[in-house]
Amino acid sequence: MIAILATLALLATLLVPMVTPAAASSTYSMSNVSVISANVTNKIIGTLQVDLPAVTTSSFVYMSLPSSPSGYSFNNVAVSVPTNVGGGANGVGTVTISPVNGNLIKIAITAGASGNPGRFILGSSATNPGGTNPGDFTGLSINVPSGVTGEVVATMSAPSSQIFTSGTVTIAKIGTGTVAVAVENTPSLGSGGGQVGIISVKELSAGALVKSTSSLKFTLPSGFTWRHDAAVNNVFWGTNMSDVSFDYGNSDRDLIIKMANDGQGLYFNIKANIDIDESVAKEGDIVVTVGGDSTVSPGTLTVGSYGSYGLTIKAYGDPANLTAGKANVALGKFEIDENLAGSLIPGRTITLTLPSGVVWNSGPAIDTSLSTQDNVAEPTNSTHWKAVGSDGRTIKAEVKMTAGNSATSNKAKLIFKDAKVSTSADFSGDINVTVGGSEGLAGTITLAKVTSGVTASAASTPDVKIGVTGQAAGDFTITETAAGNINSTITTSKLDSTTNYLAQATSTNNRAQIEVYAPAGVTFTSTPTVSVTSGDLMIDTTGVTTNTSSLGEGYLVIPIKSTSLTASTIKISGIKLTIDRTVPEGPIKLKVKGSAVQETKDLPGFASTAASAVVANVVTPAPGEQKAKVIFTISDTKYTVNGVEQTMDVAPYIKDGRTFVPVRYAAQAVGVTPENILYADGKVTLIKGDKVVQLTIGSNVMVINGIGIAMDVPAEIKDGRTMLPFRWVAQALGAKVNWDEATQTVTMEL
Repeated sequence: MIAILATLALLATLLVPMVTPAAASSTYSMSNVSVISANVTNKIIGTLQVDLPAVTTSSFVYMSLPSSPSGYSFNNVAVSVPTNVGGGANGVGTVTISPVNGNLIKIAITAGASGNPGRFILGSSATNPGGTNPGDFTGLSINVPSGVTGEVVATMSAPSSQIFTSGTVTIAKIGTGTVAVAVENTPSLGSGGGQVGIISVKELSAGALVKSTSSLKFTLPSGFTWRHDAAVNNVFWGTNMSDVSFDYGNSDRDLIIKMANDGQGLYFNIKANIDIDESVAKEGDIVVTVGGDSTVSPGTLTVGSYGSYGLTIKAYGDPANLTAGKANVALGKFEIDENLAGSLIPGRTITLTLPSGVVWNSGPAIDTSLSTQDNVAEPTNSTHWKAVGSDGRTIKAEVKMTAGNSATSNKAKLIFKDAKVSTSADFSGDINVTVGGSEGLAGTITLAKVTSGVTASAASTPDVKIGVTGQAAGDFTITETAAGNINSTITTSKLDSTTNYLAQATSTNNRAQIEVYAPAGVTFTSTPTVSVTSGDLMIDTTGVTTNTSSLGEGYLVIPIKSTSLTASTIKISGIKLTIDRTVPEGPIKLKVKGSAVQETKDLPGFASTAASAVVANVVTPAPGEQKAKVIFTISDTKYTVNGVEQTMDVAPYIKDGRTFVPVRYAAQAVGVTPENILYADGKVTLIKGDKVVQLTIGSNVMVINGIGIAMDVPAEIKDGRTMLPFRWVAQALGAKVNWDEATQTVTMEL
């Protein structure tokens, strides 16, 4: 009988690879298909539910485990019979379990509510095997031999006259189940510790959490320990959460999940707190190593970060590429990060200072699409930044939080964009912004790289003489470094005290122009030929004119009709120059200026020259500009010029460590002719060659060709005479100055 049944079971397995009930026949379904290991004894798996059509009479079925290899068997098979099936009385009355041998049992039923559908559930029980509704009913208990793989298949065999259907059902799988772990958030923690990220635990198959006193283990790095307060936060699904408990080990660096039984497809998460030993713990990510007797993935989890309160500022992305002399152009983005939530203190300030030659048009705004703003309310836009001082180089903003929040609750990451600046025409290189303020930020960040908008070159540098008109100079070329750098309309940028000394850019449709300036004393004898030799820049050739400035500088005006789409080149040829007798020997340099190439000349201390090149060389010196050696003696009106004694009407004196000399004698000593010494509105202007030096009474700023230089003493008036700090003036005009303490003399060599 046993051999026949075994053969039937084998045939059923081959012919019916899965549960294949006929119409109105019985069905077999597992509560879960556990993943179990080979070579196990009394392994608890899921329960098997048997559903029957209308039950009218007693019936039976045989259930068998594989017979080869030997070693498969059932343990203490028990049955549970629900009282209600589909809203009606159960069609099954009693169920009798009769073991035939270890891997084969007979299941017989009697009719209950005759004609009703029926249901019973197979499991196991230690106290009442084979009984109905046993008190400790649990999943089927099976034994599995070693060396097997794949599915554990139970075969159901019954004669065709029975209500039961023959077929197979997979009750378990041989293999290693995996537990997936993850972290829902990664909070930032200070030295006081606190709650780490919520850890989720999910069995990817029932039984993956193995029965063990160390089923899962979460190990913290050195300097971090678990508080004894770990708890299940949420249960998403699973029926045996009562089997889960927590323990600690390894000097509390290990958080251990203990399983009283194998998991039955659990998914839950855990909340836990940690303590931090500052003397040992390393700042940065808190990375937990995951292990234990269960197979788990991944092997590490970042559950938070540890650090000190503080802020980090850095450039975000690449610096902007800017053109010198342009107004109201955007810098690159930058980023302010909290090392820990709450590092930004409301009411404190952030300052941003630009280098000399750059001023602010407007402050930056927060890029909300890229930022983690949390409770930060300001500075979220450019209007929150105010100028500090009156030079336009420094702005300041106060950090503010939203109403009711005194700090950020999550670590803030603020990305700032759209800060606008204006640059001097001669600025080049990096715009390094210096960061400061009471918020504690410090350092520099590079937010832009500036290159010249145009370059200048000359085809030759012929020799010219003073006092001669119509002398040829080399052809002069102006080249755009990029399309559109030469403007056709006018834009200007000025500091405005009504807007907190930020620069205000104004654009008009007026035609911009290039102005090519010669040194003082050099004028254009005639109007040269101007043409665009490459690119699509359009100039008004009929409007090209020459003129002379109030300082005696000849200049050429080139009106621009439209900007270029292709970088262009302007050639000025047929240049004829008149050199007056005040021009010193040496190079003659033409300078490129004008509204077409610089938008920021009206900003204090900003250069007006965008590019320059030497087009000729003066080979004969101007009268009165021979080499000279001049000696002044403190408190003595007598001085010597090339050994010849002369007399002043006021003696030099020392003040604040500097020698002061009357303006007329100081200027003439360094080769400035009397007609090039000018006085107006408290200012002294000295003109020598291509140098124009201006000093203002009472001011320690000396302006050389439009660029301000700070002196350590100001020019002053004493006894009705204008007195200048001689060393500053002499060096500005190319002379060497030496002081002899013993003789109290100042020697100037030109």
